[in-house]
Amino acid sequence: MSSRGRAATCLIIVGLGINFCNTFASGSQVLGTARQRQTKSAVGEPPIDTLFVSCDENDGPKHVLGRVSLSEDEKWRAYVEVDVQSGPGCLHTTRLWVARRNHPYRLVYLMPPQRTLAGNGMEILGWAKTSSTLLVKTELWQYGSDAPDEQQVLAVDAATGMVYEPEMEAMLQGRKDKQCAFRVIDAGFGTGVNLSILVRAKFFTALEVDASEADLPPAGRCGDSEETWSFNFATGEIKRVRNTETLQLFRKFLSNRLVK
Repeated sequence: MSSRGRAATCLIIVGLGINFCNTFASGSQVLGTARQRQTKSAVGEPPIDTLFVSCDENDGPKHVLGRVSLSEDEKWRAYVEVDVQSGPGCLHTTRLWVARRNHPYRLVYLMPPQRTLAGNGMEILGWAKTSSTLLVKTELWQYGSDAPDEQQVLAVDAATGMVYEPEMEAMLQGRKDKQCAFRVIDAGFGTGVNLSILVRAKFFTALEVDASEADLPPAGRCGDSEETWSFNFATGEIKRVRNTETLQLFRKFLSNRLVK
């Protein structure tokens, strides 16, 4: 099975269909004023959750900065910033900032609140080996809704701003006659010559509220399984691979302490 993912060398604004290709083409930079230089490895520090930032309408606004993630050669770094506005309703805005060592940060990915998906967040998973490409996972949801969250895994080249968005719905193509859904449980990069994203997902039967699997005929049930899929960045090929495939990632984080 083969299909193309989406790639763009632009500042991506999710949900609005907007990109700023000319900004990157001209070499201009959007500066990250919240953080310019950081130091000290975050050994033993608890992770900062930027994938799900809680919101209560009675609370004030929130501003969350994730830890800085370093590439293997330490030439590149990235962090996630989440702003939450509350009352009435909760609105999340998530940004991904990247920078070359000793250079200012620039914005490469923006997730604004959407009318039907006001909640969003992002988590940096890690970097490809000896590469400027990092892997992130995103989540979108709507408060007070029974609709399932929307997940996505993205590969972002910090050097160029290019974003590769695998068509993960392709994992369901062979289950069109079944009532199936999936949740991403892990992701990483493959070991081949061409850059590929490996996504490990748990598949299950998608049910309406107050429904059970027994309400469906056996032929329409998805079952309960874990699968690993490969999304090739260069060729666009999508295929299922063995669950024993290694998910390669380099992970190193810095603390949030600013250096003046």
